Amino acid sequence: MSRTEKTIDITTVGRAGIDLNTTILNTTFEHVPAFEKSIGGSPANIIQGTARLGLKSAFIGKISGDGMGEYILNEFAKQGIETSGVCIDRTGARNCLALTEIVSSESSGTYQAENANEFHHGTYLYRERTADMLITPEDINEDVIAKSRAVLLSGTAFSTNPSRDAMFQVMEYAKKHETKIVLDIDYRPTGWKDLEEASTCYQKICSMTDIIIGNREEFDVVEYTTMPDNKDDAKSAKAFLEMGAELVIVKDGAKGSDAYLADGSVLGCAAIPTKIVKTFGSGDAYAAGVMYGMLTDQGILYAMQLGSACASIVLTKINCAPAIPTLEVAEAHRMAHLQEMMK
Repeated sequence: MSRTEKTIDITTVGRAGIDLNTTILNTTFEHVPAFEKSIGGSPANIIQGTARLGLKSAFIGKISGDGMGEYILNEFAKQGIETSGVCIDRTGARNCLALTEIVSSESSGTYQAENANEFHHGTYLYRERTADMLITPEDINEDVIAKSRAVLLSGTAFSTNPSRDAMFQVMEYAKKHETKIVLDIDYRPTGWKDLEEASTCYQKICSMTDIIIGNREEFDVVEYTTMPDNKDDAKSAKAFLEMGAELVIVKDGAKGSDAYLADGSVLGCAAIPTKIVKTFGSGDAYAAGVMYGMLTDQGILYAMQLGSACASIVLTKINCAPAIPTLEVAEAHRMAHLQEMMK
């Protein structure tokens, strides 16, 4: 049994990169005049969100040994995020990079092309051989995990080694120190050899996890080798609860989210009707809100409602992490739409 004092509410582990977000709506990359930088990557977005909401937050990951890495480290510190678990790559690897453009489905855009369907608009991701995926088991700071009440891992960090082994090391330390393990499935095809490899790995991860958060498409990947034809959220949740999870949350976009508990109960939370500007980043905001609610012992239903409020706000903004609200703003939005979220 761990005797380390739990002075950190939550630690996230995985990628921290750079987002360069468009500064203007309904404009393709060709015509975007300027971009605004911020720290990006799902685990980094979530931890910035929990810090903004008021949780004592920490981050574990590997960043590049250059100006971008320096920016990430210093910006985390400014936000009050514990960085003793952050290590610096010395091989010359770069941070992951995401550039965004936002073109409304209701807008024809500003470009002219004979066949507009040949173009894809949204996020341009650069994730090949990035610093975050070079983290090793030896890089993991056990003391940070020992001091944390919960550790949240991103599924993407398991896609290749050495990062995969490092993430399992995190889970072993968490088990040793009685730190709650949370998995954000966060499946991205890039990095995985194929669906079978991803499913097999996710099955192992889920067997060691206390709380699992994902959408239907992500659960389909996890179950590819076990229940490939299943589309029933309740059946999926039951399988993971039987593996040892205590809570499974299934997100379903505009339909809201459902929480499946080990005692067999199911809690539902409808989404807040929102005029959407863009979709990326909303899942990270949701996770930040959920973790705040649970780690402040306000109950799962409240946690889902706060997560939905945070996601709704981020959907109306151009950027990701900077758009995640403070607790005061998120709580006001939750209260204003409380009846709409009750199923």
